[in-house]
Amino acid sequence: MTKRVLLLIEALNQGGAERQLSYLASGLNEKGLDVRLITFYKVDNFYKEYLNDSGITVECLNSDSNKLKRIIGIRKLIKKWKPDLVVSFLNGANLAACIARMFTNFNLAVSERNTTQILTKKEKLKFFLYRWADKIVPNSFSQAEFIEKNYPNLMPKVNVITNMIDINKFSPYQETIKNDVPEIITTARVTPQKNVLTYLEAIAELKRRGCDIHFNWYGRVDDDGTYWQQIQDKIKELGISNYVTFHGPTKNILEKYHKSDIFFLPSIYEGFPNVLCEAMACGLPSIATKVCDSPRILQDERWLVDPKDPIKMADALQNIINLSDLQRKDIGIQNRIKITKMCSKDIFISEYMKLTTL
Repeated sequence: MTKRVLLLIEALNQGGAERQLSYLASGLNEKGLDVRLITFYKVDNFYKEYLNDSGITVECLNSDSNKLKRIIGIRKLIKKWKPDLVVSFLNGANLAACIARMFTNFNLAVSERNTTQILTKKEKLKFFLYRWADKIVPNSFSQAEFIEKNYPNLMPKVNVITNMIDINKFSPYQETIKNDVPEIITTARVTPQKNVLTYLEAIAELKRRGCDIHFNWYGRVDDDGTYWQQIQDKIKELGISNYVTFHGPTKNILEKYHKSDIFFLPSIYEGFPNVLCEAMACGLPSIATKVCDSPRILQDERWLVDPKDPIKMADALQNIINLSDLQRKDIGIQNRIKITKMCSKDIFISEYMKLTTL
């Protein structure tokens, strides 16, 4: 009998978790499993084209913002369809699925997509509810370490499954592009977590040093506008408007990687950052802050920096810019080799398939 897997997420906006869930739906479908992908909100599906090509139709639970109706809807769907496994992504779906699990028996795997920094009341509630989950699936070893330290009783349920990267899609550009001015790319949501303000100080430091360089940031502004205004004020204060451009989200990120010289991820914390892996798979020399799983991914101390130190950020950027084209190309080749070994689609899909036998 064909295994059935139900995937839950609040919405399919642009984002690393959403991309991974789309990969998972497609990969399980390729393996012959019966897959349904359910969202809670009717919003634009950023991955609609990819999912359609993969034979996955996204369904909306149509519960709007009523959390009680959402939980009731999940229970009804599970009772009717009887999936072998339910996998939830991100906190909203995780919480709703755990509460539904309290009243209905089904196999549940909740997926942790970040590294917890502060145990807020909401975080404490989440980990309390995880006692009803059958598996907790962090995508990073740093989150598994956090759970082991703070909730050791949950560790028997923990199964780390790191992200996959579509190596065929995210691959180096075959033609050589030589920018007159080095182009540095960041792909991330614009939030305090991504450490934009410190990054801007590093850019200002490079300007003071006389570096001819340009920075591009692709990603949606993910706050009420307060942080975005701080960013605009900071750019004006530092006089770097000609050095950095914020573009908003793009569906053609591969082209942006191919047109860039270097990737930089300045986050204060991460889980297992998709964008760093994608850039490395594209053969880009990459720099990241020394947080969470980024050191496991980059494996090169030269390109790991303190998220609180804009001078060290500027030093690393200047050092990598000053390398010869051949040296940067070699770093890019080694980066791709690392990701090819680390982020295999086969491993990612097979690990989730094992969960269907809970």
